[in-house]
Amino acid sequence: MDPYLPLLVSLFNTGKTDLPDGALHRNCVFRLNGRAYHEHLGRAPDDPLVRLVGCGPAGYRFIVTALRYAVSDAKVMLYDDHAVDQRRGKYAVEHTRFAELSGVLRGGCEPFHAECELVLREDLHGCIHEIAVTMGDPDVELLLAARRR
Repeated sequence: MDPYLPLLVSLFNTGKTDLPDGALHRNCVFRLNGRAYHEHLGRAPDDPLVRLVGCGPAGYRFIVTALRYAVSDAKVMLYDDHAVDQRRGKYAVEHTRFAELSGVLRGGCEPFHAECELVLREDLHGCIHEIAVTMGDPDVELLLAARRR
């Protein structure tokens, strides 16, 4: 079982954006449905400014802040019955868990619930190099619309 995933979820659920030192690699990549966050920033993915704000701890803070803006009272609940930990390629281990994001979308009053798959890829030292979320396209569209409100 991954020690970081429950910790990340707990910190997210309490509204914290700071993570323990060394939890995220400075070039940690964040993916939504396969596409890296820093690829959405409108400049070359290898641009130093894009890497600074789109990857690592700063990228994590930007993403969490944007998500909290779109979903008030956002909470993540991990499903324990679908945990998979396995060794993968250049990563020491890949942790996969299913979860649910819930809250109320900005500008609305109806409860929002979106199931997703969370994947953390860590190196041999337990440092997270990638966090990938796979979520249904309709749920992503609802989140994007809420961010624009």
